[in-house]
Amino acid sequence: MDSALKGPEFISLVTFGVLSLILLGFAGTVLYKIWVGKIDITQLLVGKTKASLSRFQFLIFTFVIAGLFLALSIEAGTFVDIPGNVLVLLGISGAGYAMGKSMSKPPAPTNPPATDGDGK
Repeated sequence: MDSALKGPEFISLVTFGVLSLILLGFAGTVLYKIWVGKIDITQLLVGKTKASLSRFQFLIFTFVIAGLFLALSIEAGTFVDIPGNVLVLLGISGAGYAMGKSMSKPPAPTNPPATDGDGK
């Protein structure tokens, strides 16, 4: 028996390897830049005054869903269909983050301060 991969199996394996190396390269670059201080992550989960639960939920939910579908796609050898209910849950999480962000901003002034004619 010839156990060597042939045809589409070989192409999919090579493609997976190349894409994995590219993804690991990006991740390594980002981690290196975080390590040397070129990327500031202090405001990633913390707003101006306190930690944002909605931001943390959206971040974790997105990574969990992406990781699960990546694992399922690797196991199946092809991209799997994302069910509509998962997209709805991700949308609810994103909407919760957006609503929380919009409610935390102070209202904009309705009338700008008056200036004298020379712009001072």
